[in-house]
Amino acid sequence: MKDSSTSEYSLWLAPDEETAAYRQLQAAISDLADAHHDAPVFEPHVTVVGGINDERDSLRDTLQTLGTYRAPLEVVFESVRWSTTRYQCVFLLAEPTLELFELHTSARDATDVSNEAYYPHLSLLYSDMDLKRRREAAQSLDTVSLPSRMTCRTLKLVETAGSVPEWETIASVALSDQG
Repeated sequence: MKDSSTSEYSLWLAPDEETAAYRQLQAAISDLADAHHDAPVFEPHVTVVGGINDERDSLRDTLQTLGTYRAPLEVVFESVRWSTTRYQCVFLLAEPTLELFELHTSARDATDVSNEAYYPHLSLLYSDMDLKRRREAAQSLDTVSLPSRMTCRTLKLVETAGSVPEWETIASVALSDQG
């Protein structure tokens, strides 16, 4: 059994599961996982900040604070891209909006995560494949079937230690500027 007090966590923005954008993104993630042997299925999300090492209870409080009086965020996707890292193998590049960067900065400051560059995106494929195969996977996507935007109404605290199937949502808060 994992130690539930301290582990590695991430804060994610997530679309509502009943939306068309969620269904389209989940279908693309599942199709890519089926086509590539080392690729897991995961839920669509935009990471706000990752690599958080803190106590779970403290992070639940941080999550509540970050979500209070914060309106849902509209994420606009610019294009399909690929990179050299496993967790950004193939992804949708998100438009770098002021709201996304403000949330990232607040989350980073609240969790004492290092000041690394923030590259907002929604991953579609996690894999260690070579760059040629990443490009081919990205180019094989039917971009018409992907949403050009999604509304994120939930901020989640996810334990991201271990393999992807072991990841677990610990807490979530609805984003609502109504408080």
